[in-house]
Amino acid sequence: MNGLEVLSARSQRNNIYGVVIGIVTNNKDPDGLGRVKIILPWLSENEESAWARVAVPMAGPDMGFYSLPEVDDEVLVAFEHGQVAYPYIVGALWNGKQKPPTANTDGKNNQRLIKSRSGHTILLDDTPGEEKIIVRDQSGKNEIEIDSKTNVITIKAGQDLKIEAQGNIDLNSSKDVSIICNNFKVKAQQNCEIKANLQAKLEASAGMNLTCMAGVKINNGALEIT
Repeated sequence: MNGLEVLSARSQRNNIYGVVIGIVTNNKDPDGLGRVKIILPWLSENEESAWARVAVPMAGPDMGFYSLPEVDDEVLVAFEHGQVAYPYIVGALWNGKQKPPTANTDGKNNQRLIKSRSGHTILLDDTPGEEKIIVRDQSGKNEIEIDSKTNVITIKAGQDLKIEAQGNIDLNSSKDVSIICNNFKVKAQQNCEIKANLQAKLEASAGMNLTCMAGVKINNGALEIT
């Protein structure tokens, strides 16, 4: 018998209570149940456990918090009623080789961070007077920042920014709307209406064309050219 077989034997004396250290060896569950396999390095360097269920903050039918540990991650393992044949992953651990994505160097513990393998991050910053939420991709060029201090939401895109909707898109501001770009085009499949309650100004440094297949009406017949 190998080490795991001995401990897995149905005997009260072989039960392990409490938690132990494990290393993930496989996270491709053939049944799609979100389980992983581990080795217990203090017991064996190459004998895998049975499939271990992973404890998460929330789980339900086709819903929940899904974040499997990676292969070679260090995890904390518990066993159902102490039986090694029924392992559970109750948490993941950093160590000297696998360090946290940020460090609490000032001891104020102001940041909460989720960071994926490729470097995508969600940052919750509780620094007093500088509170903000930042969602940033691995390139660092695309991000959404919610600044609680200034009440400003900033969206940055390294290249294109696209907004699509099957219904209406409404832009409302109690102040100003400014658009600055090289070329600007508005195309409406049906009607286009531009209305100003005070003044409307249209300028062009070179030329301006106004074309209509059914005629042009300006101010109900009154036209002033200066």
